[in-house]
Amino acid sequence: MDQMAENLSEQMERGLDADGLALRREAGKLAQDMSVELYLVGGPVRDLLLQRAQLDLDLVAVGDGLGFARAWAEMLEASVIVHEPFLTATVTLPAGRHMDVATARRETYQHPGALPTVQPASIEEDLTRRDFTINALAVALNPDRWGELCDPRGGQRDLHAGLIRVLHDESFVDDPTRLIRAVGFEVRLGFSLEEHTHQLLGAAIDASALDLVSAQRRAEVLLPLVGEEPGADVLVRMGELGLLSSMHLSGPVSHELHGKLQRLPTVLEALGAPGTGRAAALARLALVAHDAGIAAATLIDYLQLPGKEGASLTQALAALASPPPQLMAASVSPAELYFALEHYHIVTAAVLSISEPSMAGKRIQQYWRELRHVESDITGDDLLAAGAQPGPAFSQALQEALRVKLNNPGASPEEQLRAALEYLESMQQQ
Repeated sequence: MDQMAENLSEQMERGLDADGLALRREAGKLAQDMSVELYLVGGPVRDLLLQRAQLDLDLVAVGDGLGFARAWAEMLEASVIVHEPFLTATVTLPAGRHMDVATARRETYQHPGALPTVQPASIEEDLTRRDFTINALAVALNPDRWGELCDPRGGQRDLHAGLIRVLHDESFVDDPTRLIRAVGFEVRLGFSLEEHTHQLLGAAIDASALDLVSAQRRAEVLLPLVGEEPGADVLVRMGELGLLSSMHLSGPVSHELHGKLQRLPTVLEALGAPGTGRAAALARLALVAHDAGIAAATLIDYLQLPGKEGASLTQALAALASPPPQLMAASVSPAELYFALEHYHIVTAAVLSISEPSMAGKRIQQYWRELRHVESDITGDDLLAAGAQPGPAFSQALQEALRVKLNNPGASPEEQLRAALEYLESMQQQ
């Protein structure tokens, strides 16, 4: 055990909220009653030592981890999902908070990039299989060892030195998604890659290691990271390391593009959307792909994006390549702007707002925050009541009514109905 173990309980008292502290104590007591060794592991311990806010509750049990998870869920009146092959379980409290419980295990890989085969093991073995030393940390929660720190690979040393270090030379081969995570930790924590780790990362990139894992796993790691607040800096660093090129996404990120990527959260928020999350990730990838001349299909295939997200990315890249002329016209009516932008996703609106001059951004904001919520005051039933005959022109007639409302918000329902009927009459005369 690390020599700082005696002090860590005090850090837990200072660094955890009262509810979180009580929850961990209750879990430790239950584990001890079941003759299970229970540990808080990985990121929560890292963040505790860095005095960073931490909400995750990742637990590892030496012994019957799945039995503990079931008993703990019952005690908390929570639900539990057990993943027998991986010796893991997820406990979900009624309020929706998720807590992961894993049995301490060792892992073997049948081939590079494969999912692991797992077997029960000691806490030291469990920590040694992890990605980086700064995550190979555990704190005992059992009452008789409360607060003891287990640090078999010098993670605390690397935290103090600000280094990202893998645990063994095959780390990036066993799980190539660690290439992305390494960059994420480097940027988010303000750390640096340890020299040998840097060399191993470069070799794995040169060997196209990420091609060995499924597109789904690539997306699971990349998209949440790119959608976070420091996502712009993550993409810049990935470009510097050659990781974007290895992923068929882009080369180095230019200073101009970096500025756009950084401004994206502000633009999304101006459009009334969250500045982080999935839309932010897709918008950043669209900007990177457009800058590098990467086709949407290439990006969609590499990450196996689902239908709606793939459609958003395709639309965004098409709009960046050929923006609607209404955005830069000397003058444009509200209706012209509405019908030019009505099918755009938030991703497209955001990337166009960033890439086009300020006038375009203001017009997109006008549409997204105001015009897209405007609705005509008449319906197809009103047309029928006025004597119109049903037909394929009905939808366009209703658009004419909406056009009147858009250009003149004070237009009465009668004026809107008149415009729709005049359109239908003109179509009959053709």
